[in-house]
Amino acid sequence: MTTSRISFDELMEMDVVVFSLQEGDDSNAPQPRRQLGAVQEDGRVAPLCVWTPEPAFDSSLEFLVDEEDLPGFKADDDNVRIHSIVPQELLSFGSRQVGGGMGPGNPHGEESERLYYIDRPVIDGDDDIEVVVKPELEIFW
Repeated sequence: MTTSRISFDELMEMDVVVFSLQEGDDSNAPQPRRQLGAVQEDGRVAPLCVWTPEPAFDSSLEFLVDEEDLPGFKADDDNVRIHSIVPQELLSFGSRQVGGGMGPGNPHGEESERLYYIDRPVIDGDDDIEVVVKPELEIFW
């Protein structure tokens, strides 16, 4: 992965990035945690999370965007720093029906949400990436 600072202008929808939120200009402040995020249709970066730290298949974790984390961060948010873009060969995409396709707001399963399968070496590499685990986002069929 490239490690130079990346501009929002360089990003495309569905890019997965490593980012952090800077807190002020204090050089003595602790290093902010690095997270994974995905570029949305409107160009914002939304944080990614998993519902389990167990691999979905092989060594890939299954990430998604929690609705609570939307709309995400935009280019003019001064505290957001994009560190790198995850190479395409280290990820793949899928989708799942919102609410399992049943339940309030999606009784016929028309709506889906994007899933991001990211190889564990991306997370365990040099970037010291924090994986946010939200077990409440798991869908039980």
